[in-house]
Amino acid sequence: MSVDLYHGEPASNSLKVLQAIHEKGVPFNSHYINLTKFEQHDPQYLNINPAGQVPTLVHNGRVLTESTIINEYIDDAFDGPALKPSDLYDHHLMRVWTKYVDEVFRPSLSFLAWHALIPGLAKSLPEGEFEQRLGRIPLKEKRDKWALAASGGFTERELETWRHNLAEVTDRVEAALTGHDWLVADQFTLADIAVFAMANGMPRGHPHLWNEERAPNAMAWLARMRARPGVAAALAMPNHTNFVAQEEA
Repeated sequence: MSVDLYHGEPASNSLKVLQAIHEKGVPFNSHYINLTKFEQHDPQYLNINPAGQVPTLVHNGRVLTESTIINEYIDDAFDGPALKPSDLYDHHLMRVWTKYVDEVFRPSLSFLAWHALIPGLAKSLPEGEFEQRLGRIPLKEKRDKWALAASGGFTERELETWRHNLAEVTDRVEAALTGHDWLVADQFTLADIAVFAMANGMPRGHPHLWNEERAPNAMAWLARMRARPGVAAALAMPNHTNFVAQEEA
């Protein structure tokens, strides 16, 4: 069995898949992609994933992309503890959480991080290099977003919407964990993995939202998550930079 995982830092969607593969106990070959050096746009990586995004799983020569779908594949394809509820309704609730992460939590977190970090990154590069790197991004949508972020072009209304979304996420997680250890059916599932991948840095990045006073249930859940051997192993993967991984799916 050949399993290769191409991933960035143990954060965001790379952390999502790293958690799942460690929790299942699947042996794999780790291929670290340094996003701050735009290695996700190198020709050799684009031959594997033409979208130029991480993570990418290659299982017996077959390429899988999109972290949420990769995680469901990992749970279905390999032996190990189940990461999805067996009850169909609970399985539905789990997928509602993973969809919410993909459509609300991660984008809001990412765009706010872009707003804070990309202009400085662009200015730190030699003249013309940022534009050259933009030209290597295969997806026009991504190129346009990088260029907009670098120019400080996000509107205050957009920024406020994303900040509001993070407050809503905090409240939703806090409510779901009232009287429960995990987000769905008192069982550790892909819902916990997906939310944690984004929430792990919230106490540091957004301490006004994730703190012991405002979100005690969420903070206790973070501690439970970090104490899991599989999650701890994922967090111990290469972490060479504090840059927030944005070319992920």
